[in-house]
Amino acid sequence: MSRLRNSVLKLPKIPTFVDWNKQFKSKGSMHLPRATLADPKVAELALSKVKLPSNPSEMTAVELYPGFGAWTAAMANAGFKRIISLENNTKYAKWMGNIAEESQGVVEVVKKDGYDWDTYLDLKKPEFLGNLVDEDWSKVHPNILFTGTLPRSSRGEQLLAQFTTCIHNKMAMHTNGRIQMLMWIPEILYAKFTAPPGSTARCKMGIVADACVDIELVHVAKAPEMYPHTDYYLTNVIPFENKKIQAPWDVFEYVLKHLFVMQRQPLSKMIKTLGPGAEIILSRLSFDPSIEVGHLTVEQVDEVACKFDQWPLRPRVLFEFDFD
Repeated sequence: MSRLRNSVLKLPKIPTFVDWNKQFKSKGSMHLPRATLADPKVAELALSKVKLPSNPSEMTAVELYPGFGAWTAAMANAGFKRIISLENNTKYAKWMGNIAEESQGVVEVVKKDGYDWDTYLDLKKPEFLGNLVDEDWSKVHPNILFTGTLPRSSRGEQLLAQFTTCIHNKMAMHTNGRIQMLMWIPEILYAKFTAPPGSTARCKMGIVADACVDIELVHVAKAPEMYPHTDYYLTNVIPFENKKIQAPWDVFEYVLKHLFVMQRQPLSKMIKTLGPGAEIILSRLSFDPSIEVGHLTVEQVDEVACKFDQWPLRPRVLFEFDFD
């Protein structure tokens, strides 16, 4: 049982949008501070819609970029056993420190960045998640939730793309098991993440997502409820038990990278970017190669990758790394 079950974790008074911009902007920066949920009631409403694999009292949440802690407080008040809040922004970390002090040990602020690989190595330590590892992918991990608010920037998109790849490869957070992700995602990024074949928003990240996760929209926080004023989508992401991709990952990634340079072009043209003579693959496909690249399903991309991998004359070195 959570130590907060009989009490309510209250937030400090959240500043107005104008004051937030003044108080939390980095010194000398021309940009708005990092996005944060600014309405505790919205956080509580959104969380009430979420289906969790276990009772919250049995769960540890790893939270990225808590900001004002509205989402943190909602989880604490819902009875989560423990919340590890990763906050590397000095001003937000100070704000969150006050919340942690009032949480009776439920909330712990860790001054690390969820963007850094070393953070996930540190989380494997016994004092964090080390004793909760469950490598059984036949079920969603019953004791860990990976959640947070992604930045409204290129970094946010990079993070989501990396997290999705890590699900397929069982890396970073997903070395701990088949972990449910519950992320607040900015509107534009959500469109890319969920875009179907043929959509102008379709991208490499969406293809990988199709291959390894089930995505459910839980709640939309409208612009006034978020700082800065932009819609954010609470997105429930459940890794598949079994992956759809049959090709080796490095081969799939190589094919995806080369084909999606020009999505409006037919596969029959873009196949040439895989290597000299790669057109031989076309006759071995089970579908019409005149299809535009942007209309390919993940199964079709995987088929191309498998046929490419079987081709004896394919390039053996797919990626070049500079170690200087």
